[in-house]
Amino acid sequence: MRKQNIIDNLSVCILIDVKRLFVNRDYTIAKALELINKAPHYNLPSGIAIVVDDSNSLLGVITDGDIRRALLHGSNLDDKINSIMNTNPITLNNNLSSQEKSVMLNKKLNELYKNKTHKTNIKNILILDNKNQVIDIIDYSDVINKNNLKSISVIGLGYVGLTLAVSLANVGFKVIGIDSDKDIIEKLNDGLPHIHEVGLDSLLKFHLGKNLIIQSNSESVSADIHILCVQTPIDDNNEPITQYLEKATEYIAKNISKNDLVIVRSTVPIGTTRNIIMPILKNISGLSPGQDFNLACAPERTVAGQALKEIRELPQIVAGLDSFSSDLATSIFKKLTHTIVNVEHLEDAELIKLMDNTFRDLTFAYSNQIAQIADKYDLDTSKIIQAANEGYSRNRIPKPSPGVGGVCLKKDPYLLISSSKKKGYIPKLTETARYINENMSSYIISKIERFSKISGKDLSQMKIFVIGFAFKGNPETSDTRQSSTLDVTNNLSKLTKNIFGYDPVLNQNDLLQFNVIPVDLETGFKDADCILIMNNHVSYSNFDIYNLLSKTNKPSLFFDGWGIFGKKMIQKIDHISYETI
Repeated sequence: MRKQNIIDNLSVCILIDVKRLFVNRDYTIAKALELINKAPHYNLPSGIAIVVDDSNSLLGVITDGDIRRALLHGSNLDDKINSIMNTNPITLNNNLSSQEKSVMLNKKLNELYKNKTHKTNIKNILILDNKNQVIDIIDYSDVINKNNLKSISVIGLGYVGLTLAVSLANVGFKVIGIDSDKDIIEKLNDGLPHIHEVGLDSLLKFHLGKNLIIQSNSESVSADIHILCVQTPIDDNNEPITQYLEKATEYIAKNISKNDLVIVRSTVPIGTTRNIIMPILKNISGLSPGQDFNLACAPERTVAGQALKEIRELPQIVAGLDSFSSDLATSIFKKLTHTIVNVEHLEDAELIKLMDNTFRDLTFAYSNQIAQIADKYDLDTSKIIQAANEGYSRNRIPKPSPGVGGVCLKKDPYLLISSSKKKGYIPKLTETARYINENMSSYIISKIERFSKISGKDLSQMKIFVIGFAFKGNPETSDTRQSSTLDVTNNLSKLTKNIFGYDPVLNQNDLLQFNVIPVDLETGFKDADCILIMNNHVSYSNFDIYNLLSKTNKPSLFFDGWGIFGKKMIQKIDHISYETI
């Protein structure tokens, strides 16, 4: 994987509509941006316009990145593009032989990297005729990927790593999946995923032993690209734990070769790639970052239950230590998705991932706060939010929920908080959102305690049936990490030992670890004093709810955490007290 000699048999396929990208130097930034935005509709390269004179001879190019940087530095949309265009794009003459093109292109690239004049990603190479007119555009990442970047090691085979590994294998890469857990390795080598993900089972079995090899981190690995996908949990003080990441980085450092690429896929505190990962790689390997090896950050953004689908559909955020690192990482992810969002700094990519999940946590906290206010006035929160959103495009208020679960949404805000505090800033809004969402379990238990008091039932003797232990039901997943259900059952277990459980995805043995008694639906509802629906699996809407609730004790509490059935529907059953968020 070298910056030199990366092109063999470079060929040109003429883009018939390339003139649709032509703009005059007197164009305004706004007019150029409009043309750039329309380019994908004509199946043309995105993010670039070609500046030409009256005879269509090349003057330069302008990219969406050029425009963004210009606006940040005070330019206006009405300004002319001639002041911000790049007058020295990478070009090749179409009349050159393939070998001559290769030599010429490599020469230009080496000059750019050597002189550090290449400030943004090399995305496009312009092919010119003898009249200096553009006749084609070649995507540089495709050039890189033509004869390079063939073998990939994925370190960490949890949700992030395993779904990425099979996806990369599925687009033709040779992938080595690596994990420290012997049980996981054994299961995977038997073709048995340890996580539930739609389509994962078949993809794993198809590629296992072919494009995909599974091995332990006790074995060495030889690959061109190494992708870190290990967990980054938080401790009891909500501070990030980086030891797993550091250990995995040490493993890579012992196996890395000159010209290799390391990509950080894990969610990490801001500055981790540069200040923790890069020094470990450098010190152990003895190689120099940016010179001997390449480094990039491309954070995972998928959701459990749709990971394989979203890897192919969602935009991928990519940042490199330098432009070449960014180009290399881009060439990998372009094989998975058509949309790559290149950002300038490693820290940009790290913050974007934290920002995404923290924003979701904030919106859920707002809904949960509204739910508690509405409860004080005996109002239907779901109907209120639905009415507020209807036809009002500025609102995107989500439904309230019994807490915010999942390893990402519970953890990532604290990674952002920790990163902020290191710079002397306390993000009070993020802290407050976490406080609201974390206290939803107490809010739910208070409803149970209130029912116990009103009904005259001893809470310690009540049979409580909990439905839904995965942190979410739709899209379905088997992931129970940081599930809000466990917050509730852990606290309830201090008040009663009569807690029974059911989940449509997890098996009964999985539930035993949560100190609940696993049962089927019929058994769970029979003689129950309290039923809690904690996630939103689609199968619940098919419940014969009247028949099931008729089997409960009289009176009993039905907590419909996601408002699946509705108060009016359940009120028809005399002995049922209905509650929701």
